[in-house]
Amino acid sequence: MEDASNKIYLCSRCLIAGDAPGICQRCGQELIVCQPGSCEDPQRRPLIDGQGNVRSRAPIWWLRHTLGSLILRYEEKRNSD
Repeated sequence: MEDASNKIYLCSRCLIAGDAPGICQRCGQELIVCQPGSCEDPQRRPLIDGQGNVRSRAPIWWLRHTLGSLILRYEEKRNSD
């Protein structure tokens, strides 16, 4: 069962957060639901390459929401190297 308290709603354009689904008050874009996970969840870390360099300061869960399959391909390539 999903824990609803771990869900947040964000505008991918303004990064305004909300506690319920709906429309961004600033720009009118639909808020996206995000579930960042617990504090220990590796999805909350930034994207790091095989040499330990930070590739993006955004957490992995956010990259998956905004970049979709592009970030998955990057991770697959990194894991295969």
